[in-house]
Amino acid sequence: SFPLKRLGGRPTLAARFVRCITNHAPTGHYRDRFRQRHHEPTMCVLHSGAPAYHTREHILFRCDYYTRKYRHSSVEELLESMDPFYDIQKFLEDNPSAMSFEDIPDYA
Repeated sequence: SFPLKRLGGRPTLAARFVRCITNHAPTGHYRDRFRQRHHEPTMCVLHSGAPAYHTREHILFRCDYYTRKYRHSSVEELLESMDPFYDIQKFLEDNPSAMSFEDIPDYA
């Protein structure tokens, strides 16, 4: 498949990439939407400062736990970049736990 080839045949990276672009990553937002009855945590506690709602946008643009080489501040801005695929790929490579079950909000 195209994403797997472009991502160097790395299935874990491809899975995280697909979770990111489809907004089906294990985030607090996902839990609110699909697992509400389980009463699981939905706030990001990885970054400095007060807890924030754990969303794809929080992970990609705001959370200071992650490093990023781009300066986008929204999904729309990211999609208008020269190569949004590359920007997301580099973000995921630089942050190996982003969009994975390792970063899922935990009970504090």
